[in-house]
Amino acid sequence: MDRQPSLNDLNDDVLLEIIATVKHLSSVEERKERFYANQQSLSQEMSQGQDGTASPLSDISRSQLVGPLMALSMTSRRFRNLTAPTIYRSVNMSPYEYWWTALGKLDSIADCEAARVYTRCFRLSITNGPPPVQDGRKGAVRGGPEPPDRFAPSLHGILSILSNLKELTLVIPQPHSEILKTTFEASNHSFESVRTLILGIHTDWIIAKCPNVQVISVCDRSWMRSNVTRKHEDQISTNLVKAAGPAKYLRHFEMYNDWSRTRLDAVYQGMPQIHVLAMPGRMPYEAGLEALLPVLRRFTDLKVLALADLTRLDVGFHPPRCGNVYRGPNGHLVRERVEREMEEAKTRAAGMVFANILKLEELWIEDCSRATVVSTKFGNEIHWTDMPRPRPYKKRWDLWED
Repeated sequence: MDRQPSLNDLNDDVLLEIIATVKHLSSVEERKERFYANQQSLSQEMSQGQDGTASPLSDISRSQLVGPLMALSMTSRRFRNLTAPTIYRSVNMSPYEYWWTALGKLDSIADCEAARVYTRCFRLSITNGPPPVQDGRKGAVRGGPEPPDRFAPSLHGILSILSNLKELTLVIPQPHSEILKTTFEASNHSFESVRTLILGIHTDWIIAKCPNVQVISVCDRSWMRSNVTRKHEDQISTNLVKAAGPAKYLRHFEMYNDWSRTRLDAVYQGMPQIHVLAMPGRMPYEAGLEALLPVLRRFTDLKVLALADLTRLDVGFHPPRCGNVYRGPNGHLVRERVEREMEEAKTRAAGMVFANILKLEELWIEDCSRATVVSTKFGNEIHWTDMPRPRPYKKRWDLWED
């Protein structure tokens, strides 16, 4: 009897194509469902993990955490070897993580040679733990539970052995960030392989430990998820820019902030060599875009500039905020007018920017509208394309990277 054909009969290049397809089978909704199922288990075990002696992760059914790609890797040694670079490429600790589950993952990496070899992206973003509580003194606020004593040494130890790590995300609440800072600064080890840093507003200290970093992004909306008061924002922004300045290979800088000429000038003084600058923000630019042009003009190597949305640039675009205006009897007229004014404002903003930054190749408005200068027989024209801007960070909802 003829043997039935199987996947093992295929060449490795074909199997790698199959693996790439299987990786995309887990949708975001499936990952959310697994996460909430895990969180239910964690809530029942949390008291066991607070003393650091046991991780709730070890008590969760492994079947809840196995995705299609992991299941495929378990079929044979050949598939395990082929899927390992994909499975272990990213280590994610989501915004909903607890210290004890994160510690469990760190312990797993320490015992997994494939993870140490193939991990390229390491993301630790713990922001939405138990809410802050008053500690009895007026205005004094402390964060949620402290991380286990061995968390900071474990994290430093794991990052130190990830020799091929390229991207590091570190977003941690302020009180706990200080604990990690003490541990990392006490060591002489630097993470020379890291090229991209995605940081929270309290983790700028890691920049000095990554001498070859080329991309720094502080655009994860940490301002909105923190207890930072307005009077402390200036100091935090100053610290971030000051920490990024000595990075001699830095070419790409993004910071979600309230932008002003003074703040932009500080960025120029610290990193005049950058090629990409992104300036998203929650407030209108102080004195508008025009006031920033003299500083932007001094970035002689700037090739890509990303600005906030048009309403924050003071370029004459002020659409009605009430949704009823667009749905009323003359709503279609309002929509047509707003659309026309938006296009005029985009053209006005692009003209101002390209006239002042001569080497600029791309201008982005609100991370979704891309402007480039195209040469035609009638002269240079500004061409617009609606598309998402490539960014060094993504929103991660999944608990595990499948």
